[in-house]
Amino acid sequence: MWSEIAIIRHILFWKYTDTVKAEHKEAEALAFLQKSVATMVGHIDGLRCAEINTNTAGGEYDLVFYSELRDADALQAFQNHPLHIAHRERCKALVTDRLCGDMEAD
Repeated sequence: MWSEIAIIRHILFWKYTDTVKAEHKEAEALAFLQKSVATMVGHIDGLRCAEINTNTAGGEYDLVFYSELRDADALQAFQNHPLHIAHRERCKALVTDRLCGDMEAD
């Protein structure tokens, strides 16, 4: 059950598209994605922090997106916020195979 005082950690794993990998554009794609994430930080109520970077653990996923939100209501608002929707649109051609997890943290 979601707690009113719990922070929500919203974590995603992504793979680069075949096109990004074939053209060796991972560094450019990462810089673009980081700038896109920055458009949301400080502009979406309840979004405490957000960042994206290379998955240094290896494995099949290339990127990790990490964010903290004030509570479950803020997570729901974030999902439907115009800045987040615009971010998702900008990223469509760069990433695929999303794996998502949300957890409460004290």
